[in-house]
Amino acid sequence: MPLKGPEGFCRSYGQAMLDKDGSAIAGHYLFPYISFTLGQIHSFADRATADAACADQIARFDRAGVGTDIRLMAARCEQVSQGAALCHLDWAVFPKNGVAGWSWTNVYGYRRRDEEEGFEFNVSDQEIGELLRRYPDFYSL
Repeated sequence: MPLKGPEGFCRSYGQAMLDKDGSAIAGHYLFPYISFTLGQIHSFADRATADAACADQIARFDRAGVGTDIRLMAARCEQVSQGAALCHLDWAVFPKNGVAGWSWTNVYGYRRRDEEEGFEFNVSDQEIGELLRRYPDFYSL
């Protein structure tokens, strides 16, 4: 399969999110994948762990009443080297429970390694901060 490059890869990631497909979302990560969020560090050591975590996160959005209408609104990629870019992805959520929607920006570290490409890390302070402000019990559901 031909490589997509950072911009195409971001669009593919946005489509996986729109499709609500945890495995497809996890398929955009390189391992170990690391998430930096509000001073905490989380990681997925392998694809199986990422598949399970992404599927669980989608289910948690439904359980919380938010729903899963999460859309990629824009992506800006800054080349760092020939095989790396910082990708600023602007997202918006449109809750199913009547709560007003909101938007945020996450930063993802894109890497191309030979015939493989993916995100190595993300910084998701805005996403989780805004989510927890509206749904403080989100992670206990």
